Amino acid sequence: MNSSNRVPHPCSALTLVCLAHAGGSVALYREWQDRLPSFVHVCMLELPGHGMRRCEPAHTEWPALVEQLADELLALVGGGAPFALFGHSMGSLVGLELMHALRERGKPAPFWFGASATISPARRKHETHWLNCSHAEMISCLRERGGTPAELLDDADFVDFMLPLLRADFHLCGMHPAYMKARMKTRAEVANSSAATLDCPIDVFVGRDDPATAHRADVDAWAQQTRGTCTVHRFDGGHFFIDTAREAVLEVIAGSLAQRIWQVQLTQHVRHVQSAQQTQQPDDSRCAGAPPKPSRTPLARV
Repeated sequence: MNSSNRVPHPCSALTLVCLAHAGGSVALYREWQDRLPSFVHVCMLELPGHGMRRCEPAHTEWPALVEQLADELLALVGGGAPFALFGHSMGSLVGLELMHALRERGKPAPFWFGASATISPARRKHETHWLNCSHAEMISCLRERGGTPAELLDDADFVDFMLPLLRADFHLCGMHPAYMKARMKTRAEVANSSAATLDCPIDVFVGRDDPATAHRADVDAWAQQTRGTCTVHRFDGGHFFIDTAREAVLEVIAGSLAQRIWQVQLTQHVRHVQSAQQTQQPDDSRCAGAPPKPSRTPLARV
């Protein structure tokens, strides 16, 4: 069922930028535009080396990846309209770093972030072996995560084709704790410790049968990444629950985006009214020193 049948539409449109998982493609989100409310414009940001960008070299270093994707993200949302980010698995880590990169550049931040199928980055283990680990270890990891048909993992040609990209992506995930630590140290030197956290609300999405997010405390620790609210949603399924429980996931996303944009619009309206009240001059009919009559401008319907 289309989520738009159950979610009231706010007054403004927004762009939802989606990022895919390690070794994956944004084709994961190909049906989202038709299944989300019409006020949401789904825009997919493909990583180099993935999907339709397969001919480009995949990144193995966070600084270069973030620099390139931040430029591309700004090209998509740089017009000033509200936007949100959603990332699945590795895409959550990329989305987090893009938000910090936008702040470093003094650019508007997304007003909502959806982090899917991964524990808090602060709880991830530092790993350095993925570029050189054995073929068998890579295949074992893929089998454990699920989402890749067994017949493909048994296909030597498919495995040989995919392993270089998977090694690069797994290496990025393994090195993320070190990159995040370095970023936080740099920010602390030029600003203050609060710069390590974001301001937008974070909704976390996990599958009940996903071993990667089995420890609740590791998932709940996403709250440390923002001064805003952090809500965890659990769905039936494993690591790729966003496919198997798609309708339930999209219903939550649609509701969260509608609520968030309504909050932003209401805040903007209140500020506008307060500003008008502060600048309003008393007319000649009022007694000297009488306060101006409060504005009675009705709140916008959303």
